[in-house]
Amino acid sequence: MSKWIEWAKQLQALSQAGKVYSKDKYDLERFESIADISHQMFAELGDTSLQRVQNLFIPESGYPTPKIDLRAGVIKNNKILLVREREDNCWTLPGGWADVSETPSQGVVREVFEESGYTVNEPRLISVKDRAIHPYVPTYPFHIYKMFFLCNFVSGDPKVNIEISEIGFFELSNLPMLSISRVLPEDIAMMFEHHKNHSLQVSVD
Repeated sequence: MSKWIEWAKQLQALSQAGKVYSKDKYDLERFESIADISHQMFAELGDTSLQRVQNLFIPESGYPTPKIDLRAGVIKNNKILLVREREDNCWTLPGGWADVSETPSQGVVREVFEESGYTVNEPRLISVKDRAIHPYVPTYPFHIYKMFFLCNFVSGDPKVNIEISEIGFFELSNLPMLSISRVLPEDIAMMFEHHKNHSLQVSVD
């Protein structure tokens, strides 16, 4: 990862924390200025508009913590469920951001149903990955933990939606073009390994 991106992320986190705990109006102005600098850095490094970067951080308040991305591995007949994202026309494990007031297990079951039409149950955590230290691209301006669950297929029929254009099951040896901002080939290989061997330990980081 670019050191400049990491420094910009640290400035953003410092600013956000400062605005939570500071009471002095002059300090608040300084922390707001730090946020502006970090946004300008993200815009320059990402070759995008300052407005787009600022919009990313509008919902952020309170002490800065990582966002949680939930991903589900659903294997049936030695094939894994993948969905095709309309955003980049590439394939990924079903999943998305964890919701407030919802457990991770509830969230990953919901995501599978919303993105594929299939019902799953008994999600089992197999890995927690820090997105920043793995080769997902592009780099995001906020910190993300990715939680991977292996789920049991129950029932249902495939249903596309405004985010997903296709749904299918694929063999590990015949994967389609992956959306590597969301999932890596090694993530899918990991799902198959845990599917074959339930005694494997949860991997972290």
